[in-house]
Amino acid sequence: MCFRYLKSLWLRAEAQNARVNGEPYMAKPLKDVSGGESFPLAKRALKRFCCPVVFIGIFCLAGTVPAEEAKNQLTLEEAVQAALKQNPAVTQSKERMQAAKEQIGVSRAGYFPQVRFTGDYFYGNAFSRGRAGEVSITAPGTVSIPTSLERKATDFFIYRFSANQLLYDFGRTSGQVAQSRAGYKQAGEDYANTRQQVVLDTRSRYFEYLASQRAIKVAEENVRQNQELLKQAKGFYKVGLRAKIDVTKAEANLANAEAELIRAKNLADVSRVALMTVLGLKTWPYKDVQDILEVTPKEMSLEDLKKRALSQRPEIRQNLYQQEADKAGIKVARAGYFPTFSSTAAYGWQGNEHPLNDDWWVGAGMTFPLFEGLSTYHSVRQARAQLRSSEASGDSLALAVIREVEQSYLDVKSAWEVIKARIKAKESAAENLRLAWGRYRAGVGDIIEVTDAQVQFAQADLDLVRALFNYRVFEAQLDKAIGKSF
Repeated sequence: MCFRYLKSLWLRAEAQNARVNGEPYMAKPLKDVSGGESFPLAKRALKRFCCPVVFIGIFCLAGTVPAEEAKNQLTLEEAVQAALKQNPAVTQSKERMQAAKEQIGVSRAGYFPQVRFTGDYFYGNAFSRGRAGEVSITAPGTVSIPTSLERKATDFFIYRFSANQLLYDFGRTSGQVAQSRAGYKQAGEDYANTRQQVVLDTRSRYFEYLASQRAIKVAEENVRQNQELLKQAKGFYKVGLRAKIDVTKAEANLANAEAELIRAKNLADVSRVALMTVLGLKTWPYKDVQDILEVTPKEMSLEDLKKRALSQRPEIRQNLYQQEADKAGIKVARAGYFPTFSSTAAYGWQGNEHPLNDDWWVGAGMTFPLFEGLSTYHSVRQARAQLRSSEASGDSLALAVIREVEQSYLDVKSAWEVIKARIKAKESAAENLRLAWGRYRAGVGDIIEVTDAQVQFAQADLDLVRALFNYRVFEAQLDKAIGKSF
């Protein structure tokens, strides 16, 4: 578009130049314009129009850079969503929940008729013909052989459709369905707990990566200061104001600072790999990570946090659903004391040769367990003990959740106090470094004083970064302790 516009401006200016010179104008392609010809009007037109166009083009290109950078910048929200979508642990837990949901349908199948088709082929002397050429049948599926007939081996075919329908089993099937539903709810809470754990890991790895980037900046600043100190020491030594030991000391300090910078960069690479792992990434597609390591304290009520935790922690709700399953288990076990009523129907064909004779029947039956080695008695006692165990586990879990919330709450408060102390320590270390530099440049201080001040400042800066990281992690742990959903 830009080239076509410039070409039209060039041709327009060329035509105008031809009219001024009194020459006929014939449009020529831009590539045929000779550099030796003189087109003053065309040159002025190009100068007038090309500069603004080029400026606008550069401005447009510059305007697209921030958008591209923003697109390649990873934010915490994007990291959390990516982890919830791509982390294998989340997928595994989700599929377990789906499997538990399908188990409900498996248990509910007992309410519906069971329809089957069977096809059998037999060969032997148990299927001899009677005088009328047919097999004598005394009961459904049972062949009677007259003793007066000659027993010869023959073929026999049976094809039959059958249906069985449960009539009543005193709560066995309904109890199994209730157990499956409770199991599905438990799997759902396990899925929620897995998501919360993945979010906690993501936030921890995200802030760890930010802290490692801050540590690189601290190490780079330390290297810069030691380079400046070495330069100053060499200058003093050159004019004879300081001894050679100052230069040697500065060189050793610079080497140590550069080693610390290499170590900081390596730790940053390791933390990036850890973040990639929790995000489920095989490669790192981002140019930058949004730095939100700075914190702002929030007003929190410990009692409100405890109430939220007891009402929404997945482990608490999972235990309640476990108690529901145990109650249904008692119902299933107790059904073993009672009979099961069912009905059956069948229609089919059987005989020695085709076409086969058809037959059918309908009926009802009852199965009553007379004695099963006291298994039902012990099953009921086992189910009741399991329920009592789940109830006791719920009480223990509630105490553990409250303790976890209190600990996380105190960790967050303590971390904020540490941050305030680290900020003051960094300010004091910066002032101490400034004074040490001033004394050294004035010739009244020694290099050891400056070196100690540099080490103190770098350590104070790192301590502040570590305090910010700890606060962010404790904050994420508190969200996990109260069962914050994601």
